[in-house]
Amino acid sequence: MAALGLSGCATLNESQCRSADWYRLGARDGADGYGSGRLESHREACSEFGLAADDAAWRKGYDDGLQTYCTADNGYQVGRRGGSYGRVCPADSERDFVEAYDLGRETREVEQELEQVRQRIDAIESRLANEKLEDSARYDLRRQLSEYYRQGSWLRRSLERLESEWRRRY
Repeated sequence: MAALGLSGCATLNESQCRSADWYRLGARDGADGYGSGRLESHREACSEFGLAADDAAWRKGYDDGLQTYCTADNGYQVGRRGGSYGRVCPADSERDFVEAYDLGRETREVEQELEQVRQRIDAIESRLANEKLEDSARYDLRRQLSEYYRQGSWLRRSLERLESEWRRRY
């Protein structure tokens, strides 16, 4: 049972270890933003089958893959998707990647807030459609609705500002 649990966490199965193109595997790991510790995980997975990793080929591929991953455009996309960043970029590209990543995350957060406001507006409008509401409840809902409209307007302007910042900088 323990062996089954461990194999579920393995990065590679026996067939993959036997046929691995270590350069391509490293390039994919780098392009996906994995840390260099990923090689150790592959090495452990393959050692269970008596197979060795080609560290040099993996590292060369990994470095090349990081060149794809560590761009400002990708940093923005990773941040906007809500992905995490494991501080894997080389010093010469990290600053641009992180700045774009932060801008992407901020954009995502504003988009999520705006969606929540839209949902609240929809819920209040639905409640206001109920003709059986008392006047005081209707007044409170309209006041809340007005506040959410203001919030939504502010968030839309913030989103436009962030997207404009992205276009201006990159």
